[in-house]
Amino acid sequence: MRYLVLLLLFIAQAFASENDLSHRPKSFNVNGGQAVFADFKEAQYKISYDLTSKRAYAVATINFEMLESGFPIFDSVTSPVGVWLDGEKVTSLETKTPQGETTARYVNKVTSLGSHELKIELPISTLVEFVDSGVKSAFWTSDLDERRFLERYLPANFEFDQVKMTFIVEFLGLKNKQVIYTNGSVLELDNNNYKIEYPSYYTASSIFFHTVPQGSTNELRFKLKSIDGRDIPAVVYFSKSTWNTGLERLKAKTIEVFQELESDYGPFPHPTLTVLQAGMGGMEYCGATMTDFSALGHELFHSYFARGVMPANGNSGWLDEALASWRDDGYQTSTYMSGSSGMSSHPYYTRTTDRAAYTFGARFMSFLDGKLKSKGGLKPFMRHMVDKRVFSPLFVEEFIAEMSEFYGVSVQEDFKRYTFGSSLNFDHSSHKSNSKVHRKMSLEELKNYL
Repeated sequence: MRYLVLLLLFIAQAFASENDLSHRPKSFNVNGGQAVFADFKEAQYKISYDLTSKRAYAVATINFEMLESGFPIFDSVTSPVGVWLDGEKVTSLETKTPQGETTARYVNKVTSLGSHELKIELPISTLVEFVDSGVKSAFWTSDLDERRFLERYLPANFEFDQVKMTFIVEFLGLKNKQVIYTNGSVLELDNNNYKIEYPSYYTASSIFFHTVPQGSTNELRFKLKSIDGRDIPAVVYFSKSTWNTGLERLKAKTIEVFQELESDYGPFPHPTLTVLQAGMGGMEYCGATMTDFSALGHELFHSYFARGVMPANGNSGWLDEALASWRDDGYQTSTYMSGSSGMSSHPYYTRTTDRAAYTFGARFMSFLDGKLKSKGGLKPFMRHMVDKRVFSPLFVEEFIAEMSEFYGVSVQEDFKRYTFGSSLNFDHSSHKSNSKVHRKMSLEELKNYL
């Protein structure tokens, strides 16, 4: 079984580029030409925290491939202070997508087909706090608002793109030690200088990164024994300045949920597990979460669906939330469904998750489970998807096709009726999202957990 997991990881990496091409968004008109989504191959981010000047900044070097001529698209919420394309200094501009769904940046230079290098310098000011003992910084994300993935902090591509990413993190003028919590492989190059490597199947929504001065947190490190024989390094922790449930209780709950999920969906698909107890609600990453204790099961489920079987765009983002919420409700079965939603049919470049997923979406999964009960219900299909599509971004149309093939019966009309309809037909006021699990926190609130 251990070799099966390693084989799945290898296959996922080998087909990452093919997945990128098949899910690459369409180009669109801008500035008298075409704004083109490039395929990022590798991105290195040199991240510097200068304790003397109390300044944080990054230099991103991105190797990418253009599949058609045009203005290369990337995204960064923070305006760059310098942009270079193949060594030539250029400018970048912000633009709205055709229906105004979201904002992105593009390099203001027509670029030919083939391989290119983009270098971008910019300050890091979001969720950074300099203190006497060092610096607190995090790249925490959200799918409830647009531009809240990695692009909130560093130049990145849209969520469809799987990229081999490396962080070079340096702490300048630091007298003490920093601790780094992340879901990448950390190597200390020298004193206060680190290299973090992330797998090539990671996307802009995958990375968990949090650094604090040593002594700022309470943590407990242990090993999780996977059903495939691996000993998976795990850490649970929280800030000393926040209320917590206790490390042993957090560890016990983590082990309980881990064993439940492995029993249902197979070996944990990630090499490590990191749990930060903080906030109200939670957010998922690949093998990591920032979560309230009560939402831990929901967020760890997302290591299988969301950060295992991955959405390629906003219109497929509701699938994992619906499945997670269905699990939270005890995998209920229903033979009746009413209403409709537009969870699968938002404008083309939508980057956020439809909140109806948590309620209407969960009821829809209950309905599908009831409809397919004679064929085993939904859970065998979910395990099949983990086995077949782990680390492979997909559109909702592909999910429908996979389900229809697995059961030998078409579910297309069900999805069309209940998830491609008008959102006006769904009474959101009577089916509010579970605020305890899905509460969106402001930047000021997030700062409390640094």
